[in-house]
Amino acid sequence: MKSLRICLLVCLVSVLALGTAASAEVKGYPVDIPGTNVNFFLYRYTGDEVPYDAIAQIWKNLSDVFIEWASQGADPTALTSDDVTVATVGDVVGIYLKGRLIVEVDEFHAQANYATRLQLADMWAANLKKGVDIFVDLNKPL
Repeated sequence: MKSLRICLLVCLVSVLALGTAASAEVKGYPVDIPGTNVNFFLYRYTGDEVPYDAIAQIWKNLSDVFIEWASQGADPTALTSDDVTVATVGDVVGIYLKGRLIVEVDEFHAQANYATRLQLADMWAANLKKGVDIFVDLNKPL
């Protein structure tokens, strides 16, 4: 009888824990390509705190590539959508621009978007490609 009570208690706690996790509201914050008004992706999170540090790091990663491109003369052929790649290194699925990691595509985002990490990386990369082309067009020398 005692083991039945323990089993029921464990089941109840498990159901409550799963229900709480399932009911946690997933929110999103748009991450755009600086200066283009192109949304790269929606950074998903739960809770009340927007993960500004993680988002700022993604913007920094993008800006570093853009600043380097501009400082080297802003040649429109030196930065194109072809420079956006998706690669898996170890267990990390990442989106790269000019060989630099811009963002890691994690399992949380993949599940929130009903996709695999690679499928989601391809979607985000397509958005980044559009943004890179617009960024270069807006910032190329006259």
